[in-house]
This record gives sequence, structure tokens and C-alpha cells, in this order.
Amino acid sequence: MKNSLLLGTSNAGKLKEFIFYIEHFSLFENFQIHDLNEYKDLGEPIEDGKTFKKNAEIKSKYFLEKTNSLVLCDDSGFIVNDLKDYPGINTAREARKMGGEQKVIDFIFSKFENLNYIASSFFCSICVLGKKEKYNVSGSIPGFIMKEKRGVNGFGYDPYFIPKHSNKTFAEMEKSQKLLNSHRYKAFEKLSTQILQDN
Repeated sequence: MKNSLLLGTSNAGKLKEFIFYIEHFSLFENFQIHDLNEYKDLGEPIEDGKTFKKNAEIKSKYFLEKTNSLVLCDDSGFIVNDLKDYPGINTAREARKMGGEQKVIDFIFSKFENLNYIASSFFCSICVLGKKEKYNVSGSIPGFIMKEKRGVNGFGYDPYFIPKHSNKTFAEMEKSQKLLNSHRYKAFEKLSTQILQDN
């Protein structure tokens, strides 16, 4: 009987990326992969950490206690370089509170007159937690956010973010190009290295 790995996200776009990276890096090959859609009434953890890393850990611990399964969770978002830690760990919550990603982008640009691009960085922290296992890794990618969205691929803030050394937003890139050049790729790459070192 295979061990179980729960992918602890209710975000469909993120779930697809988790599965892609697990396959790309040949991770957890002896595990049966599950997601939250297979469980009922698990509830949601209270993400009250002060960092991406801490919130990823809070989520993993919560779902580990609920399911007794090895859990992989992440916390991700972006930070405007000249706005200390904003939106940061509140990236998704700000969109829900304001009524969408465009409203958050408009709010940010209201603080910077006459700019069409603002230096920002996307971050991803991953926590894999089990009864004996624990991995905490993070990845980031610098770039710029723009006022108007471009592209139809991706999810969340992908249409607003142009990584450094590119002229395309994440949402304008071919799916594989984005997946191999993102903050989440960087985090999974580190996770793969750590797991290989431990085995």
C-alpha cells in the first residue's frame, strides 16, 4: 500500500502547478497523491503567521493533524519593493477584500504617480510535513508589476507580473515557460535538492 501525500490547497491553478512540479522533479514517486476535494469538512487553518514560511507551516500542520497524511502546502504572493511587505502574506486576502486583483493593482499604482511599471518580487514558501518529515523551502523571482493585465494564461496576479529578463507577463507565456521560470519552480527545485540529499 502506497503512502499518502495531501496537496493542501483549494486553489485549482495552484493544485495543477503542484502536480506539474512533483512530476517534473520526480518527487514522491511512491506516494498516492490526494487533494482537498477528496475530503469533507476539513475546515480552513487560521493563517496568522508573519511570513510566507510560517503560513505554509501553519497550513501543513493543520492538515497533518486533520488527515494524518504527509502534507505539502505553500504560501505565496508578491511584494512591491518600495512598499514594505505589501501586499506580501496578504496578497490573496487583499484581492478578496478589495474585490479582485485589479483593485489591488490600482491601489498600489495610486501610490506611485506617473509609473507604468513598479519593481516587485514574487515569493513562494513550501512546507512538507509528516510525522517524521519536515521540509521548509522558499523561492523568489524579481520583476515588475504593470497597471493593466496582459495575457490569458495562469491565475491570480500572473497577468500583471513581468519577471526580470522577460518582456512577457506570466499570463502571456506558454504554460511550460511560466512553469519553468516562476517563484514556485525555484521553491520546488530547492525541495527536490533537499529530499535527494536526505535519501
